[in-house]
Amino acid sequence: MAAKPSKPKKPAMGAAEVLDLSLIKSVGKAIAVLQELYQAGRPLRIVDLAELLDTSSSTVSRLVSTLAAAGLVEQEPETGRCYLGLGLALLGNSALGRRELDLVALPAMAELSAEFKEYISLSRLHKWKVVIMRGRTLETLRRDITMVSVVPVHGSAPGKVLAAWQDARYVRQMLAENGMDAFTSRTITTVDAFMEELGRVRKAGFALDDEELIKGLRHVAAPIYDHRGQVVATISAGGSAHRVSGAQLEKLTAATIRCATDVSRLLGFRLATATG
Repeated sequence: MAAKPSKPKKPAMGAAEVLDLSLIKSVGKAIAVLQELYQAGRPLRIVDLAELLDTSSSTVSRLVSTLAAAGLVEQEPETGRCYLGLGLALLGNSALGRRELDLVALPAMAELSAEFKEYISLSRLHKWKVVIMRGRTLETLRRDITMVSVVPVHGSAPGKVLAAWQDARYVRQMLAENGMDAFTSRTITTVDAFMEELGRVRKAGFALDDEELIKGLRHVAAPIYDHRGQVVATISAGGSAHRVSGAQLEKLTAATIRCATDVSRLLGFRLATATG
């Protein structure tokens, strides 16, 4: 009986390849440190991070020291507690301001701000968080100054728009996982009510935050489509609920929709390609 041919042996990895794999794992662990600090929303001790990451305190300490040297993490000298560093803000600002969408949207946002003198925002959805780049005034928009904030999907006009064209099962799952805290007495706090709201948003082509996130503030948001007809961002505008009401709200809503439509067209959007 003939012997079975032996399987060819995999060539042994050289020292350089082993080092590369080690470095890649370290990068992953460093990213995990940043994510845990973000999720915690408060300073954490090395031992806390080690427990969350299921690794040794010495490993976490080395990772934190490396991240701190780059300004991505800061550590309190007295307590040793760690929190996200300001270096991340610089990286984030660069990421927000150097894309085609931003370059196209900023002039349109400036025109809208000049007309209404209200808060004008460009928003995107990232891991079920609404990331807002807000230009307070026409002057800040002209100077390319950004003020970034993160707001909940269910309590904001941009969040409603960005969720409205998502798969319904995904939206329900994310709402269940992230919760629906009440920020004011007007906040939508049930999944079914929010899904009904999204149906109205799709039909109307815009969303309204009627003092749902902050009492006394009212905002409208409209979708920005890319060349594939997919909603990739929103333009929103608003301010004092006393000022943004009645006929003024109607005018601001119409202008915001026009602004978002103009940006969409510059991105290659054509009405026939719209999805959802």
